This record gives sequence, C-alpha cells and structure tokens, in this order.
Amino acid sequence: MRFRKIIAAVAVALIAPPAARADAQLSSPSKQPPAPAQAGALSPAPAGVHVPFIEGRPFAEVLRRAKAEGRPVMLDVAASWCGPCKLMDRTTFSDPAVVEWAKRSVVPARVDAEKGEGRRIAARYQAFSFPTILFLDGDGNEIDRLVGGYHAADFRHGADAVLNGRTPLLERLAKLKTSWNAPDALAIASALAARRDLPRLRPIALRVVSEEGDLGRPEIFQLFLGLVAIETLENDPSSETADLIATFLPRLGTDPRRGFLAAALVTDLGKRGDVASARAVAEETLQALGESTESSTDVLAALGRAERQAGNGAGALAAFRRAASLAEKNGAAAGTRVERQLDLAEALASGGKRGEAKKAYLAAIAVGPLDTELSVHAARVALALKDSAEAVKHARRAVELSNGEDAAAQAALGAALRVTGDRAGAAAALKRASEIDPRNAAYGTAAPEPAKKKSAKAS
Repeated sequence: MRFRKIIAAVAVALIAPPAARADAQLSSPSKQPPAPAQAGALSPAPAGVHVPFIEGRPFAEVLRRAKAEGRPVMLDVAASWCGPCKLMDRTTFSDPAVVEWAKRSVVPARVDAEKGEGRRIAARYQAFSFPTILFLDGDGNEIDRLVGGYHAADFRHGADAVLNGRTPLLERLAKLKTSWNAPDALAIASALAARRDLPRLRPIALRVVSEEGDLGRPEIFQLFLGLVAIETLENDPSSETADLIATFLPRLGTDPRRGFLAAALVTDLGKRGDVASARAVAEETLQALGESTESSTDVLAALGRAERQAGNGAGALAAFRRAASLAEKNGAAAGTRVERQLDLAEALASGGKRGEAKKAYLAAIAVGPLDTELSVHAARVALALKDSAEAVKHARRAVELSNGEDAAAQAALGAALRVTGDRAGAAAALKRASEIDPRNAAYGTAAPEPAKKKSAKAS
C-alpha cells in the first residue's frame, strides 16, 4: 500500500542520522576494528580453493538448509562493481583456513545486491555498503554483520566474534537484558532500526518509549516512528505499538506526523475488528489536521480497509470515495491518486456497481505508468471487473518490473492465469511466490483446476 512507502520514507529519513552513528559504534567485532583489505595488500590463495557460496538459489532454500543443519547463514551481500568484494573473493574467501572454517561453521551464500532477489534481500536488511557479510539464523533473523573488506585472519576473528556473541552490539544487547540503561538502549535501538531488525528492535523500542513517555524528545519520536515504519513494512504490527500510538496521538495536536501514526493505528484497529474505534480515530485526526493534509487520504484509505474487513461494504465505499475525492482535490502525487482510484474501483465492484467501478479503474490507469505495487492492485481490480486479459497484463507487468522477485506480483499473476484456465502457469507463479515469501501460507496453495463449462449439449 502506498501508505507503507510514505511512512517508511518519512521515518527512515528522520531516524537515519542517529542510527548511522549508533550502528558505526556497535557493528565492529572488536574495540579496534580489523584493518580493511587494500588492493595489492594480499597475495591470491592457491587456485581451486574457495568458500563454497550458494548462489542463484532461492533465499528461502538457503534458510531451510541452515535450519536443517543447525548452522547459521553467512550471507555475502556484494555488487559487481565493488573492488573490495572482488579482492576478498580472490584472497580472504580463497584462504584455506577461512574455507575450512566456513565449511564446518556456516552455510555460506552470496547475493548481488543489485540483481534479482538480491535487491529485496539488501533492502530487507538495509545492507547497502559493500561488501556486507550478514550472519543470520535459520529464520532469517540477523545475528550481526561485518562491513567492508577484511584480511583472512581479521575476517576469521570478526566472524568468530559474531558467532560467539562477542561483538560490541551483541555484548551490549546481553548487558541490556541484565542491566537496563536508557541511553544505551536508545543507541542500540537506533542501530537496530537502521538495519530493519524488527525482532530485536521492538521490545527495546517499546520499553524506551513507554518508560520515557515523552515524544517531545526528537530522538524518542524518531525511534517510535522508525518502529511503526518497520512494523508496517514487515506487515507485522503489534498491539503494544498500537496501544502506544493511541496513548500519544491526542497529545500530538496538529503535528503533521500525527496523520502517519493515525493511519497505522486505524489499520491495526481494523485488523482487530474494532471498526468503531477506527472511525473515531480517523475523524478525530481529520478534525485536528484538516482534510487538506497529505496524510488525510491515507487515514481515510485505512478506514476504508477497516470497514471492508468488518464486512461493512457501504462504509468502505464511503471512505474510499472520500479518499479518492480528497486525493484529486489536494493535488496528491500521481501514485497516491492511482491508489485511491483503484481502492474506489475495487469497493464499487464489490458492491455490484460495475459501471462506476470501470470508470474509476480507467481513471486510475489514465494517470500514468504504474509501479510494481500499483500494477498488482490494478490486476486485482481487473479480476473483480471480470476482465482476465487486463488482469494478466497488469500482473505480468508487475512481475517484469520486479524482475520476478516480488511475491505479491507472482501471486497476482497466479490468480489471473488461473481465471484464464492456465493451471500450469498459475501453479508456477504461486510456487515462485511461495519461494520468495515462504511465511505466507496462501502462496503455498496450488492453483486449483478451474470449473469446466457445461457443453451446449449438456445444457
């Protein structure tokens, strides 16, 4: 959803400066960081000796192997133009001692951060400095990382420190569990937010925000926005976060960031089935901020989804209609206008208003080129309008734009192909969606055989 991109961008922009400083302080495996490898500083190791990186296989497959073998993943996130990456490949990763260590200690894998699934993985872990060596458990949760080029001995030292819990980050996390210190907790949480490390960030951030209780402090507010953004991106909101939003929201007055938090809260309330509270939060927010703010349409769209989840078609249609109208009136960005028109078209189609739905759909398509997310949405609306050809077209475009590495795009293609009767194509697309996002059980369902039409004779 477009709201997810907006709130994430805002929160990341706010949290990046302190997070970057904190991460720099916490990521080195020792108090004195190992010297980065320099071009020409090392001699290549014997030919044929190399860490056996898994490359070109689905990331989910790597995680399954790690879990089955009870070993962590060592994921080399690199780029084709990266000099230190190439140097480490010729030297450090070809060092016999490193090779033997890797074979017995980790499941080694490598991705190109700018190609295929590597793009999604780099974004997931915010690994944009190359090389970044991520150490992950079998569920894909980060243990710690090494950033930059390392000589073989220094790499072994750093990697052992990660696996044995002796890096500054891991030691400070362990200390925090036995001796809570708010300034330390804030620094650690900022570092984890910069890595998009939700499992370890959430409990620390919630405690910091709960105990400090003062969103007037910029660093606390930044941390809270970062937590909300990451929960939204991961589609993993927590009731504790929502409760804190509800507590702080009235205190924010006319602060424009109130709209972002309100949209997140309305979304959570909708998932809980508390549509009455969702309506109240939406109206209170619009009264405080007005309807001309950038976030007004996001709040109304979140309310529309809440109404739809509650089975209130009329309420959903009213909210989506109002959101689409405001997006046009306020001169919202093209992507936002497209999203709101598609929301409206979907609601109209669900209510049996096919003519109006088609009009809203065409209005959305006319705005301009669609990105991956909007193409997926357009495919879904086209299916609701019984236009399978349009659905396939948009779904294929979504897959193309994402280079085949977006689970939602593959799932949309599977749904569209299934309607056309292409059962094999649908099953292949759903299989790929499941490989990309194995946590989503819906993607693991094979496409069923479409219902056969009765012959003219039989009828």
